[in-house]
Amino acid sequence: MDSETTAGPAGGAPEGEEPTVLLVDPRVEQLQAQLADLTARFSENEARLRQVSSAYRQKVEEIDSIKDRLSRQAAVQEEVRRGEVVESLFDPVENLHRSLESVKGTAAEDGLRMVHQQFMTALGRLGLQEVPGAGHKFDPNLHEAIATMPVTDVSQDNVVMNVFSTGFRIGTRLIRPARVIIGAFQES
Repeated sequence: MDSETTAGPAGGAPEGEEPTVLLVDPRVEQLQAQLADLTARFSENEARLRQVSSAYRQKVEEIDSIKDRLSRQAAVQEEVRRGEVVESLFDPVENLHRSLESVKGTAAEDGLRMVHQQFMTALGRLGLQEVPGAGHKFDPNLHEAIATMPVTDVSQDNVVMNVFSTGFRIGTRLIRPARVIIGAFQES
């Protein structure tokens, strides 16, 4: 092992102090070079890892976005399917309702009313909802105005006054608009 000794001025150590000895090993420079190389490789790998991690996060976000979109599409398709089922049963239920109106006051009324109520309950479980009627603001997306009625109260202007036939919808899908009479403000 090579070594050098460094001493104070004039080749000797100052009085009372020990001479400082520096050991120089040729492997130190080699180890420092290896350390610098490993540090550079580590930095490169760390940068690649950050890129891969970023790409992975992007793919996870894309997958989550696709899952959300597919879930929304499935919900819309389910609503459409339920709407088709309700629409196919709607005319017979309406005919039952008309039959119920024609037998009012007879012995058959209670039985028909019970069957009609069972149908409406079952359709309600499929998502059938009544369109808002009397007392609600007229909405051309939900209501069909068949007549107007003069009103003297300005707050009743463009408000559903009477419902001629009930409207129904499933979610955002309108099955049948409510046929209504709306108020039209007229000063007295």
